[in-house]
Amino acid sequence: MAHSFLLREGVWRASGTYWDAAGVASPVTGETRIAHAAGLWSCEGVMRITGAGRAETRSRYEVTPFAPGSHTTHWTSHSQAYGELRGRFVLAGDAILSFYASASGRYRGFESIQQIDDTHYRARGTLVEEDRILATWAVELES
Repeated sequence: MAHSFLLREGVWRASGTYWDAAGVASPVTGETRIAHAAGLWSCEGVMRITGAGRAETRSRYEVTPFAPGSHTTHWTSHSQAYGELRGRFVLAGDAILSFYASASGRYRGFESIQQIDDTHYRARGTLVEEDRILATWAVELES
């Protein structure tokens, strides 16, 4: 099964659970729009935490397209809270793995985006500051 998330243009809806640094769970929803242009892909998204700690986060990733035959590529994003983040996407069987860090290395994270079928992925991830977990999440992505 070929990957449909990231490797194809489209809009994906997200829903699931977000846990803050204290481990408090909140419902989360969002959308991600993937667009491909020559030499640069973009992933623009919004995440809405709808529990007691209501928040909305917007992000834009600039992704270097995968070279022919390659299973890995780089991405960058800028966050007002964490500064510039640089990461890598790795195709690993039925999953797309993403790991990233801020320029200083103070912030780091990891996400596994596992394909269930052509229109459904399951994402699990975490963001840490040095050795302290800032957030974890478990979301379902559907196109």
